[in-house]
Order: sequence, then C-alpha cells, then structure tokens
Amino acid sequence: MAEFDNSPALGVLELQHIARGVRVADAICKRTEIDILASRPISGGKHLIYLRGGVAEMEEAMQVAREVADKSLIDSLFLPMAHQALWPHVPEGCNGAGWTSDVILSAAIIETNTICSLLDAMDGACKEAEVIVRDVRLGVGIMGKAFFTMTGELDDVQAAAEAAERRAGGKLLALEVIAAPAHEIMGQLIL
Repeated sequence: MAEFDNSPALGVLELQHIARGVRVADAICKRTEIDILASRPISGGKHLIYLRGGVAEMEEAMQVAREVADKSLIDSLFLPMAHQALWPHVPEGCNGAGWTSDVILSAAIIETNTICSLLDAMDGACKEAEVIVRDVRLGVGIMGKAFFTMTGELDDVQAAAEAAERRAGGKLLALEVIAAPAHEIMGQLIL
C-alpha cells in the first residue's frame, strides 16, 4: 500500500489581505465540514490558511474559499490524499494565547498599509462606538502592514468600522465585518 492511500486531503490558501483571510476562514467554518489547521498572517503581509479533511469536503471548502477570497486570492493548492511526508511540515494551531471570548455577536478586521494609519483608525473606531479591541499587529512580520480586530454588538461594530474606514482613508487595505463569527474562530480570529 502506498503511503498516501488513506491520507486526508490538504488545502492551502494564500491571500493578499489579512482581513479577507479571516473572512475566508469564517466562511469555511460555517459552510463546510473541514478542519482548519492554521489561519494566520505571514511575512509579506499575506494571510495563509491550511486545511485538512476528506477529498469531497476539501473540494467544497476550496470552492467556498475561492468564492469568498475573490481577487484577494494569490494562490491555492488542493492535494487529494496528500503524501504523509507533507503533514509534519504543515503548521497547526496558533501562535500566542489569543483572547477569551464572552458572547461575541460580531467582529471586524481593519487592515492598513501603515502603522500610523492603523492607530488613527483604531482611535476613531473606539471613539465612535462601544467595541473591544482584540488582536493588534503593528508591522512586524507582515511587511509593515498593520491590522486590528474588534468585537461587539453588530450596530456598534459597523459604526466603529465606518469610523475606522474614514480615519484610515486611502491607507485602508481591507476591512471585513463578520456579523456572527463561526464558533471555531471565536476567541481568536487569527487561528
């Protein structure tokens, strides 16, 4: 028997925008029966998602991912029955402890091309509505880009996101509002 006969399928998605990567991970969780091994920003300011599961489920997950990723998708890989030699080299889990989740009704991810514009956008968001800032990454390891996530009631998150968008202006790269994050990504939007 070959070493890949009963191996699960591997899916990898490489996205141009971190914010869209989180939205794609959320959509995969909500619409498919697939395991997300990791979903996180990487060097170059990109977002990478690693998936594992059955072949048919992976085909569905990759279709959902391509649809939601749209023009942010840089590259993707679908390997049915991936060889066992690959699995020890595929990242699994997250870096860092994340944040504890209370009841989260909605979330937003704001991504800018400069640190200053992100801090300005975050200030505007927090002054506009009652939201909780969760994850913040200021340039390191993501090619100078910056992003933050925030959570709260949907109306508050939408108002805060609009304020962040206004404050970031032309330096806004991506903004995604997720009305009801999938349970699998609650507590840590970046897996």
